[in-house]
Amino acid sequence: MAIDFTLTPELEEIRAKTRDFIDTVVRPLEQGIVEDDRKSLIDAIIAMRTQAQERGLWCPHMPTEWGGMGLGHVQLAMVQAEAARTGFGPFALNCQAPDEGNMHTLLHWGTDEQKEKYLRPLCKGTARSCFAMTEPEVAGSDPTLIRTRAYQDGDEWVINGHKWFISGARRANFAILICRTEDDPDLPQAANTAFIIDLPQEGWNDVREIETMHGSTGHSEIEIGRAHV
Repeated sequence: MAIDFTLTPELEEIRAKTRDFIDTVVRPLEQGIVEDDRKSLIDAIIAMRTQAQERGLWCPHMPTEWGGMGLGHVQLAMVQAEAARTGFGPFALNCQAPDEGNMHTLLHWGTDEQKEKYLRPLCKGTARSCFAMTEPEVAGSDPTLIRTRAYQDGDEWVINGHKWFISGARRANFAILICRTEDDPDLPQAANTAFIIDLPQEGWNDVREIETMHGSTGHSEIEIGRAHV
């Protein structure tokens, strides 16, 4: 059976609107950023994000009640495909990693208090976040092998561990940190708990930014020693 890849008129409209924004706003502003000039970078980002909100292209992955476009998966794919044509495209629309994934996590599993404190600033674009799971001593993207430990001490949890390739850690206002809290659960995936960690935080030590093909910035090694949450 042949697969019909024809887009509906509604999808074509979203795609065209996003492409126009990328071509007429993001790309020219990107080209105007002066290397090593922080002011030109900040001015460009503010201009991109302001115009994205004015054009109704803000937070395409989030519900309208959280200031987003409320798009479904196919519609979102149209937006992301166009946004990814430039380096700043997803960031201009406030749908960049790791914030996008953390927004979904908080929306679906955060308490009302957590949503107000952490999700709302992410949706407004006034905060940044990171997701701390990967570890260097094991196949760190396999959550069943997590070694970072958290144990309860009275009303607090004490956390010790080692993370790396934590994208955006140095710019984050908070982290969603994955820790092992059980030794032998019925399901290996149930051994872990996600903690929200305000940053900066005593016991959270950003050791270095790791050199990758991406460059020397953006992905941190984190040592966690007796951090209290």
